[in-house]
Amino acid sequence: MVENWIVPCNIKYYDVVKHLNENDYIVWRRVSAIRKGDVVYLYIALPYQEIKFRCLVVDDDVDEKTVENNSYAIKTSSSGKKSHYILLKKEYAYKEGTFRLAELKANGLGQTQTQARTDRKLQAFIDSVNETIK
Repeated sequence: MVENWIVPCNIKYYDVVKHLNENDYIVWRRVSAIRKGDVVYLYIALPYQEIKFRCLVVDDDVDEKTVENNSYAIKTSSSGKKSHYILLKKEYAYKEGTFRLAELKANGLGQTQTQARTDRKLQAFIDSVNETIK
């Protein structure tokens, strides 16, 4: 079953907006049960505070060579555990203001600090907006 995820991004560490405006793929650290075929909505923190991209998980076990070739993705773990990475393919870049934080919170978004599944209310809101922009 396909799951939908909100994945927070902080451009203070890496400008994912610039990257995905110039590329269709991005390697991202996986900290949840995200799997190949799932849909990821990239929520960009300040200064945007909105979902900017819809991506498809095309690989949920990215090999070390690919990770090394995309050094922006590498984060050291304080626990020393090996990190796992996913490969995301950009499906859609949303126009500014499409999914602002206030609207997302009003429609069920909780915290934006960690990767999390969308709940039914939030996903229904996202789906309804997606229908209007097709």
